[in-house]
Amino acid sequence: MSTANDKRHDFLWMVQSFMLRDQDVLGWSGHLGDAVAASYLIPSGCTARDAALDFWAFCNPDFRGGGEAKCPSWMRNLKDPIYRD
Repeated sequence: MSTANDKRHDFLWMVQSFMLRDQDVLGWSGHLGDAVAASYLIPSGCTARDAALDFWAFCNPDFRGGGEAKCPSWMRNLKDPIYRD
C-alpha cells in the first residue's frame, strides 16, 4: 500500500516532468517551491496524478488551454514545510 510520502514523491515527479517538457515556463523557482509546499497538502482523497494536473493547470496557461486560472481549494494556503533536524 502506498504512503503519503509515496504520493508526495509521485506528485513532485509529475510536476517536474511537466516542467522539463514545457521549455517556455517562466518563474520556475517559484513553481518549484510551490510544488514542494503543495505536496504536503494533497488531500487524502486526491490522487498524485489529479493533484499534479490541478497544480500545473493553475500554474501554466498553456496547459489549461488559455482558460482562467483557478486555484484549487487545497492549494490556497501554501507554506514552506518545516523540516525536523
